[in-house]
Amino acid sequence: MTSTCLIVGLGRETRDWLEAGHSGSSDVLIVDERAADPADPAVAGTVDRVAGRVTVRGGVDLDAPLDGVDAGDLVTVVRSPGVSPYRRALADLVAAGVPTCTPTGWWLARDRRPALVAITGTKGKSTTAAMTAHVLRAVGDDVVLCGNIGRTPFTGVADDRQTVVIELSSYQLADLDAAIPIAGLTTLLRDHVPWHGSVERYHRDKLRLLDLAERRLATREAAAHPLVAPRIDAVASVAAQRDRLAAAVHAAGLLGEHLVDDAALAVGLADAVLAATGRSAEPGDLLDALGDFAPLPHRLTPVAEVAGVRYVDDSISTVPEAALAALAAYRDTGPVTLLLGGDDRGQELDDLAAAVVAADALPIVSGALADRLTDALLRAGGSPVAATDLPDAVRTAAERTPAGGTVLLSPAAPSFGTHRDFVHRGEHFVALVEALRNGPG
Repeated sequence: MTSTCLIVGLGRETRDWLEAGHSGSSDVLIVDERAADPADPAVAGTVDRVAGRVTVRGGVDLDAPLDGVDAGDLVTVVRSPGVSPYRRALADLVAAGVPTCTPTGWWLARDRRPALVAITGTKGKSTTAAMTAHVLRAVGDDVVLCGNIGRTPFTGVADDRQTVVIELSSYQLADLDAAIPIAGLTTLLRDHVPWHGSVERYHRDKLRLLDLAERRLATREAAAHPLVAPRIDAVASVAAQRDRLAAAVHAAGLLGEHLVDDAALAVGLADAVLAATGRSAEPGDLLDALGDFAPLPHRLTPVAEVAGVRYVDDSISTVPEAALAALAAYRDTGPVTLLLGGDDRGQELDDLAAAVVAADALPIVSGALADRLTDALLRAGGSPVAATDLPDAVRTAAERTPAGGTVLLSPAAPSFGTHRDFVHRGEHFVALVEALRNGPG
């Protein structure tokens, strides 16, 4: 097979990329770990939109060499972001001199607009990206918000005059090779270690965004990291007007100092976009624009009050540091019951356990992470309560949380194994709270 475009993993991004016609007239070979039936509507709909000849191979072992694939025949290798380039099938191709990219990386390598800002971070990147887009819209920009947060740039961006705010995960950054006009980093913590192979490689892949960028900003927290400090141009702190920014963030219904830091980065990035395109705005106008920002779903979102108890959905919390920030936001409002647990990615749990005990919060734990969470909480002097699943956790929380308290779903872990994703988990929590409010029957 010659002049072949190799697609590894038929996910949303790779389907969108193929359907947009970016494979050209090359033959296309699609390989996927899952059994791929060419008659499946999701597969057939994509295949029908490809100009060249398409071959689909399912059930492929990506931890082994790809049979029948000659690196010399490949013109493009595009991987789904969920497929690690460090797995054997892709690592062999890279070693043979064939670079890989994600569809988003492919687009970024070809885009030349100066009004583009890319944002990443272990936590806070979704909210910061949405805030940045909101501020830029407030000063009149036609903004496309895309990337990990939602639609792909090659389906969402209509022309070169639009401003692009793109959120990038470490999965999208690992093999990115593009010139990025403006980049922002929210946090650099520990995450996705199995996918990257080590904490060091995760950090290297995250920081790749800064290394590729012309203008580089970070929050105060990120800038304090020794790997970040030498890579940035500025710390987004708006120190002189922090009270004004905090008031705008609070007016938007957001709680927590970490969200003020995220907002400061959003304002700094918006200002950088204006400067890059020969424009300016009054700093106060940028700060005040956040007053009517609509918080993202499942990020410290109040759900309801039932029997005098507040229920808050922070399902997007997939790392311990996110749960720490959520606990800090609510610990002074009254008793807190914290719903913890999910998939175990080997995160360090001792700091979270110590904070839960120090706040005198009631931890209810479930999921694959429950055993390690329980051990960490016991070592810290806590008294964790076990739950079999999320419905059991909500029932237990309703029974044990006094009026004036808060039940906070901030799991500190991904949802895999119990829910499709954090959105599904958050929606499930909301439904459970609504059932509590409506009562039996």
